[in-house]
Amino acid sequence: MTETLLLRPRGADDDRPRDDRQPYRPARPEYGPGRALRQVAGVNETILDWVPEERPRYTRLGAIVLNTGVMAMLSMAVLLSKVDVPFVAVVPIAVMWGYLILSFDGWLVASTHGVLGLAKLRTYLPRMAISILMGVVIAEPLLLWVFGPAIETEVRDQREAVVATYEARLKECNPTSGAAPAAAGCGPFLLNVPESPESTRQELRNAKLERTTLEGRIGQIDKEIARREQLARLECNGTKVDGTTGRPGVGPNCRRNRAEADRYQASSNVDKLRDDLSALDRRIDALTAREGAASGTYAGAVNTEISKRVADKRDNQDMIGILDEIKALDSLAHKSGFVLAASWLLRLLLVAIDCLPVLTKLMSRTTTYDVLLGRQLDVSGRLHEKYTTEREQRDGGRIDVSILENEHRVRAQMEQIDEADRDARAQREAVLDDQIERLAARLRDDPRGGLG
Repeated sequence: MTETLLLRPRGADDDRPRDDRQPYRPARPEYGPGRALRQVAGVNETILDWVPEERPRYTRLGAIVLNTGVMAMLSMAVLLSKVDVPFVAVVPIAVMWGYLILSFDGWLVASTHGVLGLAKLRTYLPRMAISILMGVVIAEPLLLWVFGPAIETEVRDQREAVVATYEARLKECNPTSGAAPAAAGCGPFLLNVPESPESTRQELRNAKLERTTLEGRIGQIDKEIARREQLARLECNGTKVDGTTGRPGVGPNCRRNRAEADRYQASSNVDKLRDDLSALDRRIDALTAREGAASGTYAGAVNTEISKRVADKRDNQDMIGILDEIKALDSLAHKSGFVLAASWLLRLLLVAIDCLPVLTKLMSRTTTYDVLLGRQLDVSGRLHEKYTTEREQRDGGRIDVSILENEHRVRAQMEQIDEADRDARAQREAVLDDQIERLAARLRDDPRGGLG
């Protein structure tokens, strides 16, 4: 069978033999970077050779698919730089991720080739949803990378605010005076600092309270002694008041009042009480000095422990991770409308770039290549149907013949068995007839009738 080719029309100055001219369709295959890019987009070069005018379109489509893979690789590299991954592993992982996205985007685009009519919309919608999902995943690390300096500053400010709040809480729950904290919920923030001055301070308060009580008691005793002595003087001087006789001289009443005043002073132990008061004053002075020294030492110990806890809190903060950066970006967006608008515009732009392979096919008109590919798929489907029908008939006929052969073989074997059975029965009948005949002959020859 002779192959038929569409040849370029002969020009006025084309005097070459017709068979030597270049075929017009299909065009000669094209090799190079463009072909490699079209392979990324899943283009069938054999079909595209019939419409070489569309090679640039599909070359650029392959470049768009390749761009999404490169962007995914860059996004993964940025993401890995924010987690605890060895540097030597960043490049292989990023390249593998870019290859996966490139392969998947290539499949998304290749699966839309040859789709025509309303089926085009049904085909593109789920692929667009997948592209948007992938775009969001790829765009977020790049977005954090773009806003990196501002995000890092925000994260550090947030961490400093956390440390400052922690320090303020420690100071609130651990007064340098040693007194119990007045704020609620101080359990996790209490410090175990020894030599608190609060016990000394409480002892000093108790001593002062005891001194006040003792001074009041001594004052009452002194007042009573003074009253009694005054009454005795008035009685002895003969001054007439309530409780005196008004007769001067050291009489019985004068002596009795003096005696009562002396007895009361002796029984009240006022001298001992005054000694106790002096000892208590000395104790208060000592407690006051000790409380002052303990307060200074305890305040320094508390401040030292708080400083240590705050330093540990600051040192134990992990490296800035992607979750910290996402939180910081959200905080910046809430603080500034410009950051909010810029972050969303950039995010949507990155998502749109990742969706470009499918968007490009969706927004483009139906190409001749799609029509030819659709026709080729229809032809392939019909040919396959005919091929399978032919194989079914051929294999079915072979099986039918095999079934008939099996049936014939079974019948032949059954006939052989029947024939052998008939021969066996005939032989048994012949033997039986022979035995009957011999028995009958003996009976005829035996005059007694064969009876013994």
